[in-house]
Amino acid sequence: MAKQCVECGKEIKEETDSPYCAKCDEMLDKKFESIEDNIMIYKELMGNEITILNKFEKEDIVELYVRVHDKFKEEGAFTEEQAKVLNQMISSFGLTGSDVGKERIVEYKEGAHVKKIDKDKCPDCGKNIKEDFNLCPYCGYRLKL
Repeated sequence: MAKQCVECGKEIKEETDSPYCAKCDEMLDKKFESIEDNIMIYKELMGNEITILNKFEKEDIVELYVRVHDKFKEEGAFTEEQAKVLNQMISSFGLTGSDVGKERIVEYKEGAHVKKIDKDKCPDCGKNIKEDFNLCPYCGYRLKL
């Protein structure tokens, strides 16, 4: 019996363990990369992005979390936005310390693990900005929703 792609419904003719046809698999991989870029730039994870990420294996999500966490950590103390997006990933995908490493679990508490944000500096790149900017003109960081 032929297998059908769970994304588009087309018949999967090639021998594969994937529930997706090659075209849908490639499209989802591009979306995954785009979501990772958005998390890094905007420090947020939208509901529609969670829906897309739920189509991936848990090991892919764990790898994404580890990459995001480690990149954020390179920048110094976690900002509120960084801590929140990491916690959102933990809760949305049921990740645990044994999945990602206990040292990578960031518990956000008001004022803890979070650097103070200077309204005259971009919290992402540290360059001087005006308080009324919505986006940092240097790195593209979203300053206001």
